[in-house]
Amino acid sequence: MNNAELYEGNNNLQKRDALDCLEEFADKMMWKRSGDRIIDIGCGDGSVTVDLLKEFIPENFELLLGCDVSEKMVAFANVHHKNERTSFTVLDIAGRLPEELRSNFNHAFSSYTFHWIKDQEAAFNNMFDLLVEGGQCLLTLLGHNPVFDVYRILAESNKCGCWLHGVERFISPYHDSQYPEQEIRKLMKKIGFTDIVVTCQEKSFIYDSPEAVKKAVQAVNPFSMPKEVFDDFMIDYLNVVRDMNLIDEVNNTNLRAGRSIYSLSLFLVQSRQVS
Repeated sequence: MNNAELYEGNNNLQKRDALDCLEEFADKMMWKRSGDRIIDIGCGDGSVTVDLLKEFIPENFELLLGCDVSEKMVAFANVHHKNERTSFTVLDIAGRLPEELRSNFNHAFSSYTFHWIKDQEAAFNNMFDLLVEGGQCLLTLLGHNPVFDVYRILAESNKCGCWLHGVERFISPYHDSQYPEQEIRKLMKKIGFTDIVVTCQEKSFIYDSPEAVKKAVQAVNPFSMPKEVFDDFMIDYLNVVRDMNLIDEVNNTNLRAGRSIYSLSLFLVQSRQVS
């Protein structure tokens, strides 16, 4: 999950949902006439930050800061996307927050990041502390996703299990939840957020070939394994996907050319820092 070039070319699902979120909610944000300071939490390679998010914020913003836990992602983003008002820094949103970032941003965005974090309270607390009084946040995160079930199945196998040690660390905290919207809303209210809106959207995404699935999985693969092991892992991965009926092979005479169809639960979260 540290290969920025691979991620940049194979994050179509993430880009689609980030764009959908911004198109629906960005114009409802309370922007200043000038001088907005914006942080993008979990910026990855920086492409969503500059190609999508930047298109929806006022042109006269003061600072756009992308942050990510991956040093390699941040280095790539700074090389390819940094300019006088846009930069990137290493930050673990669930870790210790640098003092210079506290109460420093009018808006916090995050796309496809918070579901990777087990300590949800620490992450939401830090996002609250990043914002100035009355600042706003807008984020998307995964709830239920069949990919997490695939991980669990493979973690139990004799062949792949040793490489998927600690699999539960990489499964959304809301994957098995019956009432995830209420959980998120309750947590944010406890921290001090106001005007909290949490909505769940059931979405799907189609990968046109097993090779497209392989690249997308590799781009966000949280497990450390050699290339030759990953190739075998993907064979087993696609077999499990096929067993779960996530591959549409009805109209394909060549089984290897089947389309993979993923249905997932995506949460859109809007809120304000208390003012």
